[in-house]
Amino acid sequence: MDRYNKFYSLISSINKCIQKIKNEEMAPLGLKGKQVQCIYHLFNEEEGISLLNLCRVCGEDKGAMSRTISELEKGDYLYVEEAKTQKYRNPIKLTNRGKEVGKFINDKINEMFSICSEGVKEEEREKFYEILSMVEVNLKNICKNYDGGEDD
Repeated sequence: MDRYNKFYSLISSINKCIQKIKNEEMAPLGLKGKQVQCIYHLFNEEEGISLLNLCRVCGEDKGAMSRTISELEKGDYLYVEEAKTQKYRNPIKLTNRGKEVGKFINDKINEMFSICSEGVKEEEREKFYEILSMVEVNLKNICKNYDGGEDD
């Protein structure tokens, strides 16, 4: 198998597995993938995150993230603290219900990563992430040449 096919197949397969695990594990809670990502990041930021920063860490645009925030707000998972005059800079925080679900999500993620990294030594894992990060930077640099320089 050539380098492109091997790289693409592995990344694609890993992504599909992650999506399937997210869907299966979160189905009992009625949560979707984007909502899981949002709650996960908010759970790990007790002070809250602005919409703009949440878009960055979740890899979503403002429109999609605004819809996700709205859905989660209606479900009483989070709230937007109206502290600033600029709408996109207000901190978004989890409610008590959101914190409970966030802990569940965080625990599930840790469990899955423990299982999927069995047999991998710590130094191998560090090297893997270092190389994967280099590949990401290089791909983002290539993407800067397309459509006005954006990497999304």
